[in-house]
Formats: sequence, structure tokens, C-alpha cells
Amino acid sequence: MPTLTLTPTSVSSRTVLSADRFKVQPEFEKTIYNTLRETNGFHELVITNVPPGWEDFLWEVEEDLPYSPSKDGSKADTFRAESITSVDQQNERFVRNHHPTLSSKKRVWVSESGFGEAVWLVDSPITGSEGVYAGGRPIHYYPWDYWEYIPTGILTPRSPGKYNQHFDRYINPRRLLRPTDLDSLRELFPEAVGVEVLIAGFIVVLFKHVQYVHHAYTQIWPLELAGLRVYFDVARYQLTTTPIESGLGVSADVGGQHDTRAGCLGLKVQLQNGSCAITTVTHGFVHCPGDSTPANMMHLFRLMVDKAKKSLMRYLPVKFGDSDGPFIVPKGVLTNSPVGRDAWLALNNRKLGTITRTYDQPSYIKPYPAGYSHDLSLISDPALPDLVSPPGYPSITGWADYSAALDGQEVYVVCHQTNVGRWRMIKGNLDSTLFTRAAVLGTGYTWNREDKSQNAFLLWHTGAEYAPADGWPGAPLCLGRPSDTAAKAVVFQNFQRPCLLVSQPEVEKQDAMIKAGFLLPQDIKNSTILSGEIENPNKPFNTLPAANWNLGELESQRRSFSAI
Repeated sequence: MPTLTLTPTSVSSRTVLSADRFKVQPEFEKTIYNTLRETNGFHELVITNVPPGWEDFLWEVEEDLPYSPSKDGSKADTFRAESITSVDQQNERFVRNHHPTLSSKKRVWVSESGFGEAVWLVDSPITGSEGVYAGGRPIHYYPWDYWEYIPTGILTPRSPGKYNQHFDRYINPRRLLRPTDLDSLRELFPEAVGVEVLIAGFIVVLFKHVQYVHHAYTQIWPLELAGLRVYFDVARYQLTTTPIESGLGVSADVGGQHDTRAGCLGLKVQLQNGSCAITTVTHGFVHCPGDSTPANMMHLFRLMVDKAKKSLMRYLPVKFGDSDGPFIVPKGVLTNSPVGRDAWLALNNRKLGTITRTYDQPSYIKPYPAGYSHDLSLISDPALPDLVSPPGYPSITGWADYSAALDGQEVYVVCHQTNVGRWRMIKGNLDSTLFTRAAVLGTGYTWNREDKSQNAFLLWHTGAEYAPADGWPGAPLCLGRPSDTAAKAVVFQNFQRPCLLVSQPEVEKQDAMIKAGFLLPQDIKNSTILSGEIENPNKPFNTLPAANWNLGELESQRRSFSAI
């Protein structure tokens, strides 16, 4: 019986990301990409923003830059590879062989596009000790298909011609999809619940259950759509509330008896009507049905341990330790509305404020993100505290354009602090290069046919699955670098999703965790960010987050602690 094998076809030293991407054994009559375009009407597409020379193909992937260790490889080579800030044809192989993140990967690709700069592609998750950039080039993940559900035989459903008639241009993955694009995708995939458009040249169609994925392979399986390679996956959304060791806990439990967290401090904003508020996530203050995230399972375990501790300690309240993170938790029975719930800072049991507005209508019976438009709520109070950037980080002065992040400008995730009259140094927030640096992967869209709603979000990754940013729901994704004097906020972190990575049929499948943040409502984009400052006369000028500061001296001068 014919079987599909991962065998790249030869196009000089490169492989075009198109119809001749694979071979089938035994071989069938091959049709090259240009012929498909000419015979199936794909040539009618209007190519926009494509430089000369890219008319024949929009996406090109250099197949497998194999690891070639040099005989005289040394720490000096590693240092040189990490010091390179721009990759070209002369040093590309050197960076692949000696940069710690890439040299640890068995397979590495390069995706080049007429829509922007090239990106690395890897086939395995990035670990906590690895970065998300190599040679100044972002590292992305290579998605893949469910091998066990791919039909055998001649792959006639993969011809893209009739499907591309739904689009009038090549899709630029560095821009948001148009409403007509989403209408066409919903028409093509009636069982889909969303799509993700990845900068590396892929479009991932998301289904609610794996049986719908199987059905899609047998009924409609286009190789590509509007210039993007198509993959199928299951929408497995998770809330990012894993506990971490940096920051201040935020709770709605006045007694501080339960180690429950719902979100972290976002930004303090002034709306156009003059009112001020602190942003946070909605999902932490409402009932979330069907959520089985590792964070919630750990929460149940913590509650059991907490109950046992209180029994042994004669029911003394369990106190939060100095290493607990800054989260927000609702008090009482959860409903599907966060409005009216109080938010408390866990370490000192101080009331932060009350949620007075939400931009969502969460479903009480359907899992996240059903009913969420932005996963954003506002905390108000007559005496809201100021929020400040952690020591060494730039102040956030405004809102960035989504296109700037999608075009490849550097981004990072940071958690803010609030002045509450308690002196505290957060050592974990001083390192901005490992856990908080991020690489934007693309955009995502989900929809609900029943209530005719849809939403959009940005996608990024920070490397390790359980990095501190995994516990930062509501923290802003910022445009810039931690060493800049000022930065701009793009979106807030809301959830994460495991992405199925490329693999051979005989190799166990792997997932990589990617983060997501909903696009912001317009009145938030029009608001003014109020960023406070902590005066520190001993702080040196023009420095990166300074791990070499005298922490003992600063300990007596800082009146803040971080929200994760």
C-alpha cells in the first residue's frame, strides 16, 4: 500500500514550500508548483508587496541545515555564534552549527519570504536554557500533520487550485486577515473553530476534536491556501496561571488562607472619559468550564496540601511566602460575570479595587475561549495605586501597532509592580534575557458559529514551556528591549496552546507551548498608560537590568513588588 514519507524533493539545494514538498512511494506523476498555479487559476491572484524575483514562489524553505560539528569546535565558536547579530549566507552555517539553541536541534530549516525577513525553524521545543533568537534571527516552530489520520493512496485532495479561487491575493502572514479571508476559511472548513497564520509561511486550521481533523483529511486537504502551507491541529487552549517564584501574590481571599491565583497586574490606564483603571484578565474571575490545565490540577493538589496543613496546625491560616507570585482571585462562588468582584494583594491582604467593567461575556458551559472577545477586565477604585516597571526595565509610554510586532521588531513580556508601602526586592525579575524575551509567531482567530462571534489574537513564544511567563496572565507583551529607555505595549498575555511539531511517523510527536494575547478593544488602544516611577538615587544610568547592583542597599529604598 502506498505510504507518505518525509522526503524533500530536490530543487537545487532548496525545497519549495508547495505542491512538490513531498514524494509518495511508489511515485505518482509529479506536478510542480508553477504548473499547479497555471492549470488551477492560482495565477489570477494579485501578488501584493512581493519584491522582484519572488513571482515563482512566495515561500522557500531551506531543507534541513544539518548539524556539522567542526573538529576544532570550542567555547570560542559558541561565543562568536552568540555574538553575531545579523545572519547572511557566509555565517548562516556557522550560526547553525555553534549557536547553543540551534546546535542542540537535530533538524533546522530556514524559511524565507517576500513579505519579510527570514526565520529559523526547529523541530523540537526550546528548553529553559535556550534563547528565542539566534544571530539576530527569530526562532520559530515547524508545525506538522497528524500522520495517523493521513489517508493513503494518491493525494488528489492536495491540489490547491479550486480552494485558491476563494482568495484574490497571496496572504501576508505579517498582517491581520481581512474579514473576507475569514469568511472564505469558514466556508472551506465548516467544522473548523479557528485558524492560525504563522509568519514562517503556514496556516494551521484548528478543529474542536481530533475526529474532525480526520474528517478534514479525507474530505478537504489543500496543500496550500493563498501561498501558505496548510496544516491541521486541535484547538487545545490552556490558561496561563502556573505559580512562579517572582512577584507579589494578588488574591480576593481576605484571610489569605487559600493559595489561589487568577491573574496579575497589567497596566494602569486613563480612559478617554478621565477615569482610571488597572487591567487584568477576565478568566480569573469567572467560572471556566472544561478547563483541565496543568495549572488547575496543581491548584487542586495545593488545596489538598493546604487543608492537611491547617489540620496539623490547628487550623491556623496558611500564610503566603515571599516567593509567591502576584495573582488575582475572585471571592465566593464563581459565575460568568466578573463585574463587582474585589481584587486583593495576597502578601499584605490589601484591597486593590473592584472590577467595574469587562469586555467579555464568558460562557458558563463552554470551555475557554467561548464568549471571550478580549479576556480583559478593569479594576477601579478611588485610590488606585501606581504601577511601575520592575527595576531596570523601561517605562511603558504608549500602545504599539500590531504590525510592528509582526514585522519582527523585538518584544518581551514584563510584569509591573505596585507601591503598597512594603519594601521588597524581586531578584527573579532582573534577568530579562532568558525567560521574558519573546518572538512573535503570527496571528490567530477563533469563531463561534452559534452566536456568530469571533476574536483575534497575536501568537508568540518565550522558549521553555514552564518559564516564569507561563504564570503571567494579564502581563503586557512589550515592543522594544528591556535595556531601552521607553517601550510600548502590544497586547496582554491571556492563554497558551500546545503546537504539534514536525516529526517522522516513527518518532513520537512533540508539542511546543505558544502564548497568545487577544487584540485590544479600541477604547483601551485610545487610552493613556499611566506609568509611575520609583526614584532611586543609587541607580546607575544607561545600564541593563543590573544583576550586579548592591541588592542590600536597594532593598531599603524600594517600595514595590512585582505582579508576576
